[in-house]
Amino acid sequence: MRYLFLSLLVLTLFSCQIAGFENDDRQIIAKDVIRAKLHHALSFDVVGFNQDTVTNWTDTTIVHPISYTLDFVYNDSSGVLKSKRGEVIFPPTGNTVLSSSILDR
Repeated sequence: MRYLFLSLLVLTLFSCQIAGFENDDRQIIAKDVIRAKLHHALSFDVVGFNQDTVTNWTDTTIVHPISYTLDFVYNDSSGVLKSKRGEVIFPPTGNTVLSSSILDR
């Protein structure tokens, strides 16, 4: 009986997920989405990052999506260093990507 209680306690404690991991997962997904849009990038480094709630979203089915903005530099296929800004929009649940774009800085 004592082992059963101990097993249930350990299982309960280790099955909880910390909310901080969701932010990390979204940041990694945002980086991967932006990098996939760059064709023939030889190197890719994120130099700045910002997370914000979008207040002026026009689609009424999704309320307050989350915007991840990445400032990054990369070498294109000819070796020229370029500096850009990428934006990836997630729903509040963070499980899919709503849109993504790359802009000049």
